[in-house]
Amino acid sequence: MTKIADFLRGEEPTPDTDKTEVSEEKRIIGKVTKVDPKGWGFISSKDIPFTRVFFHWTSLLQNTLNFTELKKGMMVEFIPTKDEEKGTRAIKIKVLPSTDK
Repeated sequence: MTKIADFLRGEEPTPDTDKTEVSEEKRIIGKVTKVDPKGWGFISSKDIPFTRVFFHWTSLLQNTLNFTELKKGMMVEFIPTKDEEKGTRAIKIKVLPSTDK
């Protein structure tokens, strides 16, 4: 909870030290399928079929949209990672501009 409060005050997040390994530096595009007010959500992508990719607000790039403005259905670009215990996670998430006019 402290990390979210720090984020809302505009402070930079501290990187988590976990067992996550970047599987590749290939950025892929996906769609936000769930955003929870507690600071996490899921992304789906046709490049990773049948998988809901977990993300945490600390993985959202700071030069993009704030987590509080992130909505279901938004398109994002991210790097998938593999976590031995938790499965696929998204890092370095960048919100893509909307093509709706």
